[in-house]
Amino acid sequence: MATNTIQARSSSDQAQTIRTLLDTAASVVNSQYAQVLAAVIDAKQANLHRTAFGFSALRDWLVSTFDFTHRTASDIAAIARLSTKFRALVEAAVSGQARIDQVAYAVRQLDRTPAVRLFALTPFRTPVPSPFDADTLCATPEHLIAQYCTHAPFKDLQRHLDELAAHLAEESELLDSLGEQSLQWIELAETDNGMWALSGELSGDTGRLLDKYLKTACPPPRQDEADSEGVLPAQPNRHAEALHQLLAGYGTSPDAVKRHGHTATLDLMVDIDTLQGKDTGRTPLLEGQPISVAKARYLACEAGIIPGVFNYATGEAIELGRAARLPNQALRRKLELEQREGCAWSGCTRPVAWTEAHHITHWADGGDTNADNLILLCRFHHGRIHIHNIKQQNKVDHAC
Repeated sequence: MATNTIQARSSSDQAQTIRTLLDTAASVVNSQYAQVLAAVIDAKQANLHRTAFGFSALRDWLVSTFDFTHRTASDIAAIARLSTKFRALVEAAVSGQARIDQVAYAVRQLDRTPAVRLFALTPFRTPVPSPFDADTLCATPEHLIAQYCTHAPFKDLQRHLDELAAHLAEESELLDSLGEQSLQWIELAETDNGMWALSGELSGDTGRLLDKYLKTACPPPRQDEADSEGVLPAQPNRHAEALHQLLAGYGTSPDAVKRHGHTATLDLMVDIDTLQGKDTGRTPLLEGQPISVAKARYLACEAGIIPGVFNYATGEAIELGRAARLPNQALRRKLELEQREGCAWSGCTRPVAWTEAHHITHWADGGDTNADNLILLCRFHHGRIHIHNIKQQNKVDHAC
């Protein structure tokens, strides 16, 4: 019994020692971040990140010059960028009272729409006591949020901000001077698995337009589309594919918006030997990020991709541009007339409008862009056939 008591006391003492060490370290870290934030705000106000260091973005400056992590640099840059708007929150961060990440989350949420930003800065009719200290009066919602950043865990802060956004709809006096456009927002973020998370709220007109498009592009599934268990295809999955087709089709339209002469298309960089499947040891790049050779061959067929193909030995660009690899309007029309039922894959019911032209003999291997060498496949089966082809090639290579 005495031994157990000694062991329990020893564990308790060790836990207390570790707690004290971590509390002290966290306090030091937060204090250092507060000093960094104050310096970055000064640098931003004096435009030093541009004039003295040559960086247009605060985050890039912090990561490249001082080796901050991307997350920390993003949080500090977000607060500094909005420092003239949300002074109460910035003061909470610079003073070290509130954690940098919580304040960064708060200013991002408040700056998401003009309506939320205005609501946060509009004074209460009567100052509101802080829920954490009755003697502290909050003049605006922003001051109240600063109290949450200082005293509450992240989940409570997140819930309070969600409640604030919900209460905004009840502020009729404020909304009288605001249109629905000031309330709508969209956020798009890449996740750890390479997928993208999409969230947002749309105005009535925008929402109805999108709903109409999805219903037009994705009619309700028919009973003959049910799987072996009798379950119909999931409508959200069909909506996601319809959105892809909307973006891909618009990006290649001559009427699409342009920036520096380019529409919303993706850039693929690869040398011809690698694209032909030769073992070069080099990696294709999509928007600067490495991808597999199989995916590069598939993407090189897509209308929404602009391939930059070059000769590795000479460094010269190979002129296999869009005109050479994609069917023109007349050829596309001919293919659609011949494949009225849609995707050529057996059993697939995707409509012809959702199909992509696939070269039976890949254009990088010398295949012509003509009716005899093209079939129309939906995006899913277009990818499948490229994966199948690369596997077959690997089998041949291993056999040799």
